Amino acid sequence: MTIVTDICEILKSSCHLAEFDASVMQLTGQVMAESVKVALERLDKEIIQSYISDGWEIDRLEERQMTFLFGTVTFKRRRLKKAGQKSFLPLDKAIGLAPRERYSPSFNEKLSYLATAMTYRQASTTLELLTGIEMSHQGIHNLVQRVGEKVLEAQIEEETALKSPDFLFIEGDGIWIGSQEKHKHLEMKRGCIHEGVRQNSKRRELISPVEFSCFGTSKELFHQVSDYIQTHYDLRKTIVIANSDGGSGYEGNKFEEIIGRYRSFAYCLDAYHVMAYITGKLGFDKSLLKAVRASVKAYDREELELLLDTAEASLEDEKQLEKLLLVKSYLTTNWESIKPLKQRDLGISQGVGTCEGGHRFYSYRLKKQGRNWRKLGVSHLVAIMTARKNGFFEALYRSSSVYQSFSEEVNVSMRQVLKKSAHTPHRIPQASIALAAATSSPIGQLKKWI
Repeated sequence: MTIVTDICEILKSSCHLAEFDASVMQLTGQVMAESVKVALERLDKEIIQSYISDGWEIDRLEERQMTFLFGTVTFKRRRLKKAGQKSFLPLDKAIGLAPRERYSPSFNEKLSYLATAMTYRQASTTLELLTGIEMSHQGIHNLVQRVGEKVLEAQIEEETALKSPDFLFIEGDGIWIGSQEKHKHLEMKRGCIHEGVRQNSKRRELISPVEFSCFGTSKELFHQVSDYIQTHYDLRKTIVIANSDGGSGYEGNKFEEIIGRYRSFAYCLDAYHVMAYITGKLGFDKSLLKAVRASVKAYDREELELLLDTAEASLEDEKQLEKLLLVKSYLTTNWESIKPLKQRDLGISQGVGTCEGGHRFYSYRLKKQGRNWRKLGVSHLVAIMTARKNGFFEALYRSSSVYQSFSEEVNVSMRQVLKKSAHTPHRIPQASIALAAATSSPIGQLKKWI
């Protein structure tokens, strides 16, 4: 029976389209698994011929199981031995199968992608629903750890020509997430760079964005950013604009130290954090708070000083006065950094604040429902998430993966396999009818038509 016949049988026995769909999916997986098994075993049989001619002998037949996106394949291949040489499996060597690896690279990649958007338990359920492949949440966790470790070890290929954009934005910030150690938290350090903002239809998008992350110190984060900039950019004709909340480790001078030679440098204190600081301190007087925020937003120093001096002279509560003086000191110290980008005469008016806005991608997965993590485990997951966000997860993983490119032996051997399995063309037999009866008989009449 062909697969079409099998499908017809499923149609005949099914009571509902959903039942038919599930049965065909199961059939497809079985057919593909069996077909790949036969193909691999044929390849193995052909690929050992050159080794046999060279004096190698068949040691034994070994079974192996591999899970692909289309299903699990169980196949057998031959181990060869030779005096004075280490035995090996020619098929595994030819197609790059490492010992004890049970999943294909594509399977690892897709499942890792899945785990960046949902819990490991949810990923396990989704995998079984969509493919019928069963894998526990602990198994998915272990798989993600292995993939994440490879991504962390991989290096981004250097550009052949350094870019020299008009503008380069650099931002840094941190996210606090729960730790499995009591009374402790983990800080995820985040950095990002881009070359500005452009309009895409009705939406705005960043130009050439790249993200960085780590759970070490801010110095380690800036080292990552610096290495990338040095290998991808020539900033001698570029205006560099940095943005952060000004917290410890993210001061303006930290950004300036990592960029080398540049045309011009400007540091912007993140507007969201400035307003949050003012609100946290002046919440005791709503009218004063509103006026101070308005003057800072308008970047009107005279109006701001008048407001603060007047409030300072009228306040009698010592705690409120202390908060007011802190705001005054904060704004005076950072006044140049608070200046809006559009008022700086740099030729650009937008592009800062993207790092803060990008926290959602990570926080949704890492902080939802009060989740707690171990540092090593979450580092591997975040490495995959960051590589995914940058668009080079597959390239990074495959460059450091145990899997290798197919050897030339595969191409040569498969040509022989295809030749042997090619179908012989059908020929229409030629025949004649011998006349041994009267021409008026039925056989005689048939003779006339031939």
